[in-house]
Amino acid sequence: MNRPLTAVALSLLMGAGTALAASDHNAAPMMASPQKPLTEDDLRNEANAPQRSESAESIIQRFKSGFGRSNPRIAVFWNRDFSEQVSDWASTRRIVVSGKGHLEGEVPDGKVQLTGDGSRAAQAEFRSAGASAKDSAPAFDLQAGFVNQLGAAGVQILDRTAIMRITDNALETGDFSRLSPDQARLEMRALGEHADYLLELSQVTGKEFHIRVLDISNGSVQTMLNSNGRPPESDKDRRWVATDHGFEKRKHRVTLADVGQELALQTLASMAQ
Repeated sequence: MNRPLTAVALSLLMGAGTALAASDHNAAPMMASPQKPLTEDDLRNEANAPQRSESAESIIQRFKSGFGRSNPRIAVFWNRDFSEQVSDWASTRRIVVSGKGHLEGEVPDGKVQLTGDGSRAAQAEFRSAGASAKDSAPAFDLQAGFVNQLGAAGVQILDRTAIMRITDNALETGDFSRLSPDQARLEMRALGEHADYLLELSQVTGKEFHIRVLDISNGSVQTMLNSNGRPPESDKDRRWVATDHGFEKRKHRVTLADVGQELALQTLASMAQ
């Protein structure tokens, strides 16, 4: 008589336990779909992708609200480093001659004794060739696009050679009897007198550029950036071209002037942060 009741009770308990387990058990997390491994083409496309999302109008407006009101003067070094060399003259050897003397004698009023030490130094110097451009300057079209875009934002672009010659001419008395000036010191004096900022633009490869902006007054780094100079695409960059198969919509070819403008916009955006 008890066995059927026991079996029924056990089955009821097992069913309740199963129901409780089903209600308390959390669903197992879904496995994420496997990601596609990166290929060389993916890395290449990523490196060549545009790096700016903000509009040119917004960047220029933001820059003018900060730097642009004072029309900052920026000297541009094209593929030229702002070298740590402070003078054209250098030396690898220095000669110091020192000596000590002693003189003792008598005079009518008493004895006199004189002693003295002295030293002389001579340094053989040579004039180095000076810092020169690592390579030829970037293409003229790239420079033109860069300068024109900065000018549109109110920036005054200074030529290194011009401000050096202007500074040297101001030091000339008219008799032209001065020795050849120290180019490194003349460069620094010209920057201090005419520029607010120094901008170094170096073309590392055909598709990579380094830009650094320094404050001439205190040497602080205003911005540093790397860029491929590729502008973001828009609908106006695509145009219809007539072909043998009818009209086809093709991308606008990016020119060197476009690259220069893009580098300038990225520089303005970075300085105005």
